[in-house]
Amino acid sequence: MMVINMDHVQIMKNEFFNALEGIFPAIEVGKTPHEVVDEDRRLNFKLLRYAKEKDKGRTLLVIPHIINRPYILDLNDDVSVIREFIECGFSVYMLDWGYPTVEQRDVSFSDYVQYLDRAVDIICKERGIEAVLALGYCTGGIISLMYTSLYPDKVERLILMATPVDFSMWYDPRILWPKILNARGIVPLFGNFPGELAVLFGRSLFMYSLPFFSRSPQFNREFRTYESWRDALRTNRWLIDTPMVPGSTYTQFIEDCYQRNLLINNKMRIDSQIIDLRKIRSPILNILAEYDHLVPLSSGKALKDVYSGKSYEEIVFPSSHTGLSASRDAHLNLWPKVCEWSGRTD
Repeated sequence: MMVINMDHVQIMKNEFFNALEGIFPAIEVGKTPHEVVDEDRRLNFKLLRYAKEKDKGRTLLVIPHIINRPYILDLNDDVSVIREFIECGFSVYMLDWGYPTVEQRDVSFSDYVQYLDRAVDIICKERGIEAVLALGYCTGGIISLMYTSLYPDKVERLILMATPVDFSMWYDPRILWPKILNARGIVPLFGNFPGELAVLFGRSLFMYSLPFFSRSPQFNREFRTYESWRDALRTNRWLIDTPMVPGSTYTQFIEDCYQRNLLINNKMRIDSQIIDLRKIRSPILNILAEYDHLVPLSSGKALKDVYSGKSYEEIVFPSSHTGLSASRDAHLNLWPKVCEWSGRTD
């Protein structure tokens, strides 16, 4: 079977955005100063460390979505989750999953978890600590759950953001389409799963959900603020700038999570290890978007039914999947509460 080389498409997109930044500042993203602490060239993964204004000794590691670029969490100066934590005195690190190439098509969830463990060890040694505060976004949240179940002593507190865990709702279009998707038929054609297809599915689900969500004044207000118009090009850049997902990872994600629903049932495997969510003891703050076109509320809320630790808190915020990190309302009314929770010592 002929493989369509998507690597060249990604190179052209990157060159286009780099050129556009030089003449059009309104598309610049990820402007908070940072440096690369560690890089795995085989996996194309990096660990970033951000400059800090204060230092109270608390350390945050952000585990972003694997399907989109992480700069949605650092979109602009005043709508940046990264800056929010820095200004509250946290030392902030973030993983960058890079742009997978065809050569990385065999990268699996095991590789993501192992690199996360490597990053945690580097951070703990650098900071002189034994565990980190972790924030996982969407599929990054799933990886965070996998890691915390395998290494419970290395995660002090866990924040989940728009993270699905239960995929049993076959009647919900957000869950149904991956259930009928033949990932093994798509991946060989491209070598990986193309980001362009992920965007197509996502936009289709957004348009399907729009008539229902737009009945809410809160949902409509999110897209009528000054910041939403000012940052529209940045947000659209994020949507267009969607990397490929390693074929092995995407196939396991579709088959084990959506089609077999193994994660919530504590039967998903990473190599020979079983992911048992009941082993997580860290305090959890589960943040969900009320108007999420990708993650049903019931899918995220199901985590509390398997969590066996002592501290589980849940916030359903009246926002969209993207708005959780990129809306002005979230930075006024959500993230200060999250930072306060993150600074607790209980």
